[in-house]
Amino acid sequence: MNGLPRKMKTRIFLFSLFLMRGAFSLVMAEIAIDANYAGGNARILTREASTFTVAPDLRDTEGWWFYFNFRLRGQTEQPVSVSFAERNPIGVRGPAMSLDGGRTWTWLGKQVVTKTVAEDRTSWSFPTSLPRGVFEARFAFAPTYLESHLHEWLTAHQTNLALQVAELCFIRQGRGVELLRAGCLDLEKARGVVLLTSRHHACESVATYALEGLISAAVADDAIGRRWRSHWLIIAVPFMDKDGVEAGDQGKNRAPHDHNRDYSDTPLYPEVAAWMRLGESVRDRVVFSLDLHCPYISGQWNDRVYFVGGSDPSAAVKERAFARVLEHVVRGPLPFRAENGYLPWGSAWNTGSNNSAGRSNGTWARATFPKARFAGSIEIPYADVLGVEVNADSARALGRDLAEAILEHLE
Repeated sequence: MNGLPRKMKTRIFLFSLFLMRGAFSLVMAEIAIDANYAGGNARILTREASTFTVAPDLRDTEGWWFYFNFRLRGQTEQPVSVSFAERNPIGVRGPAMSLDGGRTWTWLGKQVVTKTVAEDRTSWSFPTSLPRGVFEARFAFAPTYLESHLHEWLTAHQTNLALQVAELCFIRQGRGVELLRAGCLDLEKARGVVLLTSRHHACESVATYALEGLISAAVADDAIGRRWRSHWLIIAVPFMDKDGVEAGDQGKNRAPHDHNRDYSDTPLYPEVAAWMRLGESVRDRVVFSLDLHCPYISGQWNDRVYFVGGSDPSAAVKERAFARVLEHVVRGPLPFRAENGYLPWGSAWNTGSNNSAGRSNGTWARATFPKARFAGSIEIPYADVLGVEVNADSARALGRDLAEAILEHLE
C-alpha cells in the first residue's frame, strides 16, 4: 500500500468508504428487536417478516407479571407490528415510547392497541415505525427510571449543599446501592429523620420519579426547601433492588420471595439487611417512614394514588390523618382523595395472606418505629390517576406534594 501512487491510494480509500456505507445501509435496513441493554426485558417468540410476537421475560418471577422494555432498530419509516400473544401486558395508556435511548418517554395511547381473537389464541398488537432519521426506538410498559436517570439528577444537584450521596452497601453483582441524605444534614440538629425507599419491586419505576420529586422539593431554594433544611433529615434509597432494576427484572414475586417480603431476622438480600441496620441505628429519631410503590396493571385500586393500611388500629389512625393532609396540600396535576385513597387492612388484596411470603417494609417500619407519625407505603399508578395522565413530570409533582404534606403532618 505504501508503494502505490497517491491517486491510487485515494481511489482505494473512497472505494472502501463506499463499501462501508453500503454495509451500514444493509445493517440499518434489517429491522430487529432486542432487550440487550440496562433495564431491557422481552422474549422474542416469533418473527414473520416485520411482525414480531413478544412477551415479558419472567425469569425468576413466580406467576405472571407485565413489565416489558425492548428496542426496535433498523430502517426508518418501515412499518412494523408488535404483538403480545400470551397475555396482555399493555397498560391503560398503551405502550410508552422513547426516541432518546430511554431518557424520556411518551405514551402512545390505548387507541393504538388492537385486540384480535382467533380460534386458538387472543393477541394484542400495535403498529409502529421508526421516524425519519431515527434508527432506534424503545417501547416499555411505563417510563423507565434507571441508574442513568438518578445520576443525571444527581449531576444537576451536585453543588447543592442540602444533598449528600453515599452508598448503602455493595450487592451481589458488584453494584453500589445509592444512599441519599437531604434536608437538615446534621443529625444532632434535626428534629427527626424521614426514611424513604422505592423499587423494592424492580419494575415500579414511576414510584422513583415521585421519590425524585420529593427530594428535589426538600433541597429546593424556596419556602418548602428551607423548612426541610431547618428541621428534618431525609435518608433515602431510590433502588432497593438495584440489580433487578438494571437487569430489567420484574422484581415482583421474585422466587423464593421478593425484596418487599424480606424483612425477617435473616434477610436474603444485602440491601434489605443494610437498610434494616440503618433503621435500627436511628430508631429513636425516625418520625416518618414511607415506601413508594406502583400497583397492578389496571382495575380497581390501580387507578388512584392510595396508602396501604396497617393491621394495627393505632397505625390506621396515623395513616388516615396523613391522607387527609395530602389531600389538603395537593397542587400538582395528579388528584388525591382521602376517602378513596386509603386501602384499609382486610380489604381487597390488603390481608394477612398477602404477607404469607414474608414481612414487608411497611410492616417492619410500623413495628420498628412505633413513635413515628407515619410508617407505611403508598401506591402510585403507572399510567393514569382518575383520568389524569401519569408521566415523569406529573409523578415528580406528586413527590413535591408529598414533601409538603410530610412537613405539614410533622409540624
